[in-house]
Amino acid sequence: MVWKGDHYEEVEFDEEQLRIGALKVYKEERIERFKKLKNPDCTYDFFNEDGSVRVWYGKNNDGNLDCFTDIGLHPEIGKTLKPMTPYMIKKYMCR
Repeated sequence: MVWKGDHYEEVEFDEEQLRIGALKVYKEERIERFKKLKNPDCTYDFFNEDGSVRVWYGKNNDGNLDCFTDIGLHPEIGKTLKPMTPYMIKKYMCR
């Protein structure tokens, strides 16, 4: 699978793409559930009804905050995503 802008897509195996790190091992749950959110704001439901986190975040190479629908690694920089917090929502989403 490869990252395509805001989601993972299943692709044919390519040894060169795997070697340079562009190709990831196929995980069905990643293709189905892991998406990049487009400009969430204060009105977005960042938490489930039971208070558990629905959104994870990480900064991209430009230093901007990217938000995702599942826990994991930032697909562009490879760092572990962090669970969204009320502090981060207030600081970055509700300016």
